[in-house]
Amino acid sequence: MKSVFSKSLISVVLFALAALTSLAKAQGIFDRPFTIQSRESYEAAIRNDSTSPSYVLISIVRAYTGQAKSVCTTANFLLGAIHREFGLEYGPADVSKATKIALASHDHTFLFRQPVALANIPISYSGEDLAAARKFLAPIPTDELRIKFSSLFDKSRLPTDGYNRDAIACALIERGLSPRLSDRSNQVYVTREQMKLTE
Repeated sequence: MKSVFSKSLISVVLFALAALTSLAKAQGIFDRPFTIQSRESYEAAIRNDSTSPSYVLISIVRAYTGQAKSVCTTANFLLGAIHREFGLEYGPADVSKATKIALASHDHTFLFRQPVALANIPISYSGEDLAAARKFLAPIPTDELRIKFSSLFDKSRLPTDGYNRDAIACALIERGLSPRLSDRSNQVYVTREQMKLTE
């Protein structure tokens, strides 16, 4: 009985998310044309439960104001927001539910009603920060970016001092890369696994 109820609850939640996303689009409330992160990159980020979380590019809709914003954040912050929005605990079953909800959004758009859920997704950069990161990375070929961000050693890396870390990650996603956050140095990097897959 509990299993049937759980499956029904997940179905209702997923249907509600799809309906709310469609409503948001119909009302034209998105702040600007939205770059969609590749499905492969997004799904890998959601499923990455290591201490070095992956970045996701999502759109957040505030339920009571209709405001929407494109945000780059680490996947663990998004999943934490989903837990808070739906009152989920952190046992295996609820972790699985949160993951399913995240993966069900194919356009990576999430509508949140709970202030505690919104508060779980910090926005650490401005539009100016993102514009600066894009301009900084624009002249560099994508293959070179992949190499320059695959190492955590200063001598091998592209120097990004003075640029916002999350904005750099966002610009990398827009270039088709899958950045992660180092658990020790807090540096943005691209995994060597992605390098092997794309070479």
